[in-house]
Amino acid sequence: MKENKKILAFVCMSLDKMAGGLERQIIRTAKSLSDSGFKVILITYDNKSAESFYKVPKDIEWVKCGIGLSPHQGAPILRRLKQIFFLRKKLLFRKVTHLITFHHGLFPRSLLASLFLPIKNIVSERNSLNNYKYIKLSKFNLGFLSLIFANKITVQLDAYVDEYPKLFKNKIEVIPNFIKPPLPKSKNPALNSKKVLMLGRLCAQKNYSLILDQFKNIDSKPFEIKIAGEGELRTKFEYEYKDILDSNKVKLVGNIKDVDNFLLKGSIFCFPSLWEGYPNALVEALRVGLPIITTSRMANLSDFIEHNVNGLIVDDSKLFKALSYLIENENILKRMSYESKLKYYKLYFKSPKKLWNKLIDNL
Repeated sequence: MKENKKILAFVCMSLDKMAGGLERQIIRTAKSLSDSGFKVILITYDNKSAESFYKVPKDIEWVKCGIGLSPHQGAPILRRLKQIFFLRKKLLFRKVTHLITFHHGLFPRSLLASLFLPIKNIVSERNSLNNYKYIKLSKFNLGFLSLIFANKITVQLDAYVDEYPKLFKNKIEVIPNFIKPPLPKSKNPALNSKKVLMLGRLCAQKNYSLILDQFKNIDSKPFEIKIAGEGELRTKFEYEYKDILDSNKVKLVGNIKDVDNFLLKGSIFCFPSLWEGYPNALVEALRVGLPIITTSRMANLSDFIEHNVNGLIVDDSKLFKALSYLIENENILKRMSYESKLKYYKLYFKSPKKLWNKLIDNL
């Protein structure tokens, strides 16, 4: 394929040993656009020793701009400015034409680094703005206000457009995530395994405590729970849920590379998140055909989950009861499994590659 003269740089906070949906998605997006003929660079605020949990393709350069600062901690203003100047030199040397920052929280750094350079700035949002209901930071923070200076903003779902002020709406393009091809029809989950699966970082957003608290207080436990992922709450979970972890009724399996293999061993996918952007873990569960149980917070995500179609949407207090009901009704599980795969097919045939190409070419 003829190489496009446009040079794209994707920016995210860190890839160092990170195994979440964002990391899978930024690598998948970068690779897809590289395959379209663009020169693509990945930029993170990692230091030189960082190692990506997921393999970075050989045709994509990974530029690390940490210069000794921790990616996930604050820094004195002079050292932060030095980091931004370092990023600016990288952008100049590689002649970047389009800078795509994953999430507005990082955008002020990208904006300063690219100031007065012939670079188009795109902010690719990774969350619904509903996340501000659950975090201490005010919605109208520096990162959010800096969106005024973005050339374009991408959101992952149509439903998220109305969360933005009118001032930003003419900048917004809806581009869903890149997802993998459907699995062969012969691949089906172990619906009779009586295993409830969850996938994602051990962090407050994923809200795993909701089901774990209900689970530990019930004497009769009709299913097992397995959670794949790592994060800052592991130690807390190991202390608070020691009894059910010791009984092997709950397992924290850590980061995994083979997501399909993990999900195919389950009966149900439980999704109690407080908020999401494009719910990558949920999409991967649909791909293998898992029935879904989630809460009313996800009721607007009808592209992924519909009540009594491919799963159940319930109040928080009824999560354990809903899981117990489905786990004992294999015929319902089979029907919902089929519907989950249908949902995935519909998602797959949307074309994020064409939408990205159109956005970049029109800037």
